[in-house]
Amino acid sequence: MQPSLNAWQAIAVATQFGVTLAVAVGLGIFLGNAVDTRLGFNTIPVFTLVGVFAGLISAIASTIQVMGALNRRNARQVNEEREK
Repeated sequence: MQPSLNAWQAIAVATQFGVTLAVAVGLGIFLGNAVDTRLGFNTIPVFTLVGVFAGLISAIASTIQVMGALNRRNARQVNEEREK
């Protein structure tokens, strides 16, 4: 028995969120640490924390956009099936 399209969509969204989260937070840590080191904030990682939170927010926003697009697509398919 093959999973339905909705199951594959859920797997895709979960995978997309995980990859986006890892890349965005990793990039935020890297850039924030570089700025902290450059400015001499070695004891207080201000920009590293800002980078982590910015990465979290961007990953969540990206996932919300993908979920909205999938919901619109599914709603369109349901409406097309009802019209038949």
